[in-house]
Amino acid sequence: MFRTRTLADALDARQDNFLLLRFLAASLVIYGHGPSISGGLAWPDLFAWLGWGTYSGDIAVDVFFVTSGYMIAGSYLRRRHLPDFLWARVLRIYPAYLACLLACALALGPLFTSLPPKAYLADPGVFHYVNKNLELGKGLAWHLPGVFATNPLAGIVNGSIWTLPAEIRMYLWVAVLGALGILARPRWCNAVLALLFAWGLAAPGRLPLVPLDTFVRLAGYFAAGVFCFVNRSWLRFGWAWVAVGGALAWALRHTALYPFAFGLALTAFVFAFAYATPWRGFNRLGDYSYGLYLWGFPVQQAVAAHATGWALACNALLAWPLALLLAVVSWHAIEKPALMLKDVPRRLYLRLRTSNT
Repeated sequence: MFRTRTLADALDARQDNFLLLRFLAASLVIYGHGPSISGGLAWPDLFAWLGWGTYSGDIAVDVFFVTSGYMIAGSYLRRRHLPDFLWARVLRIYPAYLACLLACALALGPLFTSLPPKAYLADPGVFHYVNKNLELGKGLAWHLPGVFATNPLAGIVNGSIWTLPAEIRMYLWVAVLGALGILARPRWCNAVLALLFAWGLAAPGRLPLVPLDTFVRLAGYFAAGVFCFVNRSWLRFGWAWVAVGGALAWALRHTALYPFAFGLALTAFVFAFAYATPWRGFNRLGDYSYGLYLWGFPVQQAVAAHATGWALACNALLAWPLALLLAVVSWHAIEKPALMLKDVPRRLYLRLRTSNT
């Protein structure tokens, strides 16, 4: 239990549990949204009830961003080719996201709107919902005309997508650092990360590519993941480090240092779970986490539109299998086929190079 290895050793072994970790995190987001979507009828959030100073939805998103920073930094350093990197990011985010937006606007919307179907489809708000959210800017469209208007959490179609603009901006940071050669030089990268950390503490509203204060915490967790990959040759992981980090966070729980101690403990947990959990059977399945994350909120709202009494209180429990079904379809019909196109820019480049020689 208390054995530790470096992250480089774990990477060389090519065995991990990131698929299961992200899947559990996406499920935790659905659980965390239960109380707000049910209007407070659901069971209280376990982590808030235990006094962790946060709730399950935020913890899950933080896990996503640590994992993403680690994997995205590794993705760039393996390719070291900016067009390939950017194309791969587009394929990972946009196809499933576009499908979810269109399905919410054109299928879910007509079923749950208070407007007549023709009036709903003719409303410019339908096109605005899709178009505005595809921009992934700092302002997203939360509403569709008349949809979920009488729900306890009225009108919001998909609250989970608020993290995607932050994720895209973190990809751009990795692209910039990679293109400048900083990402491949640990000392330089550590210096830049330290500078950005200090900048975020001193002037969080002025961080480049981080236009909203709500993105600053996510950027910090993403940077922690990047730091771990860049320094993988000497950073160690294991459940012992999780225990130490957890004890430190508990000791500092009533101080201003608690969020940072909690972040260290959570980061230690991510890598202990990914590399020190012996069962890896989940890897035989697909990567359903992104689809589950995208579909969880709108499915929960759909359940809330029909549920009353005990059913509304069990919103997360009822919505999870339905969202999982859509996530399975999303992975096998959209995400996985899209990812098979990752090598298209490189193949085109090689073909053009061959034809010119």
